[in-house]
Amino acid sequence: MTTLRVARPWSSDAIKRLLDSTSCPACEVDALVDRRCHNCGAELSDAVATELWTASRTAADALKARQQILDSIPRVSAATAPSLAPQPPTDRLMPDDVAPHPGAATTVDPRSSATVQSVLAVAGAGLFAVSAIVFTFFNPDLTDRVARSVVVGLITLLFLGGAWLLSRRKLQFSAEAVGGLGMVFVALDIYAFSELAPSGISAWVFAAAGTLVSGTVMVIAATRARIRSWLWISLAAITVVPAMVGYAGGTTLAAALGHLGVAFVALIVLGRIPGLARRFESDLQSERMTIATLQIVATAVALAQVWFIDSRATAEYWVTITAVLVAVAVLAALASRQLARRFWSTVAGAAGVAAAVSAPFALDLGAYGTSEWYQAVLPAAGAAALLILDAVVSRARTIERRAFLRGAFVIAGMSVLSPVLLAVLIGAETVLSALSGLDQSTRGLVAPSGVLAVVFGLSAMSAGLGAFSLITARRESASSKAAGTTGSIAIWLGALAGLTFACLPSFPLWLRIAIALGLAVATSAALVSVPRIRDASLAMHLPLVIGSHFAVLLAIVCSLSDDGVTIWAGIAIVATIAAIARTVTKRARFLHVGAGYAYALFIFGTALDQLGVGVIPMLCLVTSLASIGAIVATFLRWVAPSAWYAILVVTSVPFLVGVLQVVFERSGWTALSTALIFALALTLLVARRSGLGIVLRTIAACLLVPSLAVVVVCLGAQVLLGSASPVTLPVIAALVALVLPSTGLISSLLEKRGISSRDATAARGAIEASTLLTGAIAVALALVRDAAGLPTTFMVLIIIGLGAAATSLWGKRRYGWWVAGASFTGALWSLLALADITVLEPYLLPPSLAAATIGLILTARGHTAMPLYATGIVMAVAPTLVALTVSGTPVTALAPWRGYGLVAASWLLLGLGNLLGRGATARAGLLRTLRVPTLFVAIATGAAGAIQGIRFGLDADPIVTGSVPLVVICFGIGVAGALPAAAAARAIRSAVLEASSLDGNRWLYAPAAAYVAVATWASIERDWFTIWAMWSLMIAYLTFVVLIAWRLRTRWTSLPPVWFVFAIAFVTSIVAWSPRDLRVEWFSLPLGLFLLAAGAVVLRAGHLNPESDRWRGGTVESWPAGWNGSWALLAPGLVTMLLASIVATFTDPLTWRAILVIVIALIAILVGSSLKLAAPFLIGIIVLPIENVFVFLVQIGRGIESMPWWITLAVVGAVLLIIAVTYERRAGEENSIADRLRDLR
Repeated sequence: MTTLRVARPWSSDAIKRLLDSTSCPACEVDALVDRRCHNCGAELSDAVATELWTASRTAADALKARQQILDSIPRVSAATAPSLAPQPPTDRLMPDDVAPHPGAATTVDPRSSATVQSVLAVAGAGLFAVSAIVFTFFNPDLTDRVARSVVVGLITLLFLGGAWLLSRRKLQFSAEAVGGLGMVFVALDIYAFSELAPSGISAWVFAAAGTLVSGTVMVIAATRARIRSWLWISLAAITVVPAMVGYAGGTTLAAALGHLGVAFVALIVLGRIPGLARRFESDLQSERMTIATLQIVATAVALAQVWFIDSRATAEYWVTITAVLVAVAVLAALASRQLARRFWSTVAGAAGVAAAVSAPFALDLGAYGTSEWYQAVLPAAGAAALLILDAVVSRARTIERRAFLRGAFVIAGMSVLSPVLLAVLIGAETVLSALSGLDQSTRGLVAPSGVLAVVFGLSAMSAGLGAFSLITARRESASSKAAGTTGSIAIWLGALAGLTFACLPSFPLWLRIAIALGLAVATSAALVSVPRIRDASLAMHLPLVIGSHFAVLLAIVCSLSDDGVTIWAGIAIVATIAAIARTVTKRARFLHVGAGYAYALFIFGTALDQLGVGVIPMLCLVTSLASIGAIVATFLRWVAPSAWYAILVVTSVPFLVGVLQVVFERSGWTALSTALIFALALTLLVARRSGLGIVLRTIAACLLVPSLAVVVVCLGAQVLLGSASPVTLPVIAALVALVLPSTGLISSLLEKRGISSRDATAARGAIEASTLLTGAIAVALALVRDAAGLPTTFMVLIIIGLGAAATSLWGKRRYGWWVAGASFTGALWSLLALADITVLEPYLLPPSLAAATIGLILTARGHTAMPLYATGIVMAVAPTLVALTVSGTPVTALAPWRGYGLVAASWLLLGLGNLLGRGATARAGLLRTLRVPTLFVAIATGAAGAIQGIRFGLDADPIVTGSVPLVVICFGIGVAGALPAAAAARAIRSAVLEASSLDGNRWLYAPAAAYVAVATWASIERDWFTIWAMWSLMIAYLTFVVLIAWRLRTRWTSLPPVWFVFAIAFVTSIVAWSPRDLRVEWFSLPLGLFLLAAGAVVLRAGHLNPESDRWRGGTVESWPAGWNGSWALLAPGLVTMLLASIVATFTDPLTWRAILVIVIALIAILVGSSLKLAAPFLIGIIVLPIENVFVFLVQIGRGIESMPWWITLAVVGAVLLIIAVTYERRAGEENSIADRLRDLR
């Protein structure tokens, strides 16, 4: 059969070159910078460049139109084409009246066998290479070095000669694969040559010489044979020769210089690549990128190594580092003329500034005891280098200034990073010393001279950045953004320097406070009064504003360290806060109002503390003063709403602290402050002023009842002797019972005061919510406090229940019945607890069944009570299920009645669900709405069988098995729970409407499918009957998987998703395998085969019912329905079948297991190639080398003979290479690599 040769159109390469805007049009080398070629020297003016680009665009459009017409020509194979009579030659391709159609559709080229050839060539070459390496170096029969070298040399010549011949035969892809393989053996030859080095000479010298010679020879051979793999590897090898020479030096400095040499050699190689590109008729982009990558990596390694050089003197060490950094800067400047211009410009800037910053270390200030002054010298050097290099680089044309400055700024920032961190440390130390009361002047981490050095360093960098900002702003307006950014950073550093100066430990405390407040006031005055500063941008304002605020915080912290200055300093601080409030907008000044008000209250509390007032009275008096101030601010109309909000927020803080304090200690002081909070809340509830919206009024309403409750608790503790809980808790319950029915009256009174109906309704809801919360807290306290006890709890619940019932009767609030029901239920539980009843069901069933019964009656009467009914039956079952799971049946029971009872309840609910709604009466139609929730609860209750089976298997519940195996008993109890679940699922399907979301839902039968397996898993034991029974259960589930897939061929099914059932089977297989009596293949092979069969069933069908929309767009739930292709349908089964055996080859190597994997892989390859299925073919190709590598890894000392596997590697690799060459000879070499890879998808 003749194979169609599909050639890649030459016009695509021509169009690519015509539209290349980065390469020089004269020499076609990527060296065009600013319209000047650095390779051939061509200069393109604006007129010439425009004219040339227009002509190129016109030619490219013409070629595109021609190719579109060529693509539209119909093709007939040579075997079926009719014989045509010879036609006379014509001198034109098309008539004059035919014009190209730019919009003509482009047809896709037919795919060929070259797609398979590319994969086979690479896989075959790799396998053969591994086999040769294994035979040469790991063969116990081949230990002579000379013989080994001869073998490697012969193999090298074989592969290089083969690549040359393949290239001559125009089999380019195969030539590249074999040529790359040959270069691997060239590397082995170089290694063998390096072993011949005498004892006095490093082997790296011979390796470098061999690499240089072989690389040069192979570059020449590559240009003659046009084999890119030879060229690519050889250029990379020549580039790394200096590194080998450096390694021969034996020192870190020599290695660093060697890597630096690699970077400079890469410059030369990159300059020679354009000449080679003309020979290959390609831009050699991969070679360029490889050499450029080596250049970058070598530079990085050199920079990393230079810090670890051996040096006897500090000056010598830092001079060497500086010299290397200068060399890197020069290298980067030169490299910016080639690839990665922006990157190398960044490196040049970073290396240049780094050299300047490292130079001062050569002064060795530490030898003179003044090492702290590095904090001043290094930032000064960085700032100076930044200014000097910026002036120099502005005249360089090849360096991108923005990228250069980016790198320079990074290093300059690193030079000032240490002073910045030390400044932060000094500030933190000042704060911590002030808070802890330590003397910083005697125990400071940084000496006063070090603090001054940090201040000078920050000031130097601030000055340098400020100068750069001014110079840049004057030079060009386009850099105003950079100028603004650097100027802002300069101000930030200046502000930090000022704050650091205020932390100088040699200053007395009062002077440091005065300096900090003076800086804040002066900065605020400048921001407000100086027009140029006031009109500056936000970036300039922000550091000054934040600095002034930090200065105030610093003064606050320092003032707290000495009680003698806290009061007068606090007065000054409050005044300073008022001053710095002018630096922000009016909308943000409320923060300063809140901060000043809070600090004023703090000063008031401090004064009380110094007068000897106790903690609780002090806190209560502060809260009282804050409340009075908030009440006064509420009636002062000139107080802005935002400032008023700030005062209220500050007032809430001591109140909340007082509430928390009530938990530990209660007194009359707390009652006083809480009563004032109640007055404030009441004022906010009834007042009318600007800013008093619905949210604030609602919050105030929420505080009324809880604050009264706190007053009651505190007064009870103050007045009554002993515990007041038996008295105060019923009083609070009575308060709750009185307030709940009165919320309607409160709402109407608020509306009469002129408050909107919306606010009054919200306030009513808030009062009800807070009252209910108060009642819940009262019940909780009655339960947890020993002094209250169950009698008090019973009384509290009865009172709250009566109040809730009154709320429903008179307040028309339906939630009252729920609260009343819960309260009366709690009262019942209190009585049961008093009677020492500890079983769960007496507590649970009465309220649950009562709720279900009420819901059933209400539904029959026409009310919408399905949620109540569903909640009742769920609460009757769910807690018992949880109890069964956690604790099972009580130990004193004679039988596991709880599990059996739940299984019986499942059958009972199934019967109830089938009975509900039977008949044709109107009442039956109403009750029919309860059928589905009843059946759902029946499905959930069926889980009791699985849970009880687990407990039997784990021996958590005792059972007498007799002669019946435990696995049979667990299986039976699981089936007992699964049957009602399955029947309930079927009843739900018959009960719901066709348009319902439950119609066709595939998860209804999932619980029943899982119950049987889950109940059986725990019964596994080392017994052959149990193991085979579990294996049979796995086979049953796998058969179910295939059955589901078979039904999905033509119609939708309500059976569970395939992946879910398969997951159950998979877990079952793990459980059956856990005794380790059966090999893993007993489970992996059935799992993979059945899953493969499930996918093959749908793949064989081709397509499903087109009338159903459920198959459109495959999902995980619908698999295998809705999925197409072998990857989606066959790959899961193949991977499942092979993965376990492959892993087991490594953990438990057996010869038959490895042979089994290879046989399955070969079968997959044959099936995939014959049926044109990608997944089996590629998975088989991948599995072959992986399995061989695993066998090779474990064969040493693990019992698998090595010789058969070496032969296997060689034979398989050779066969793959032969097939690959045959395919390429048939299909031709025109298809691109991208086409081959695209065909494999």
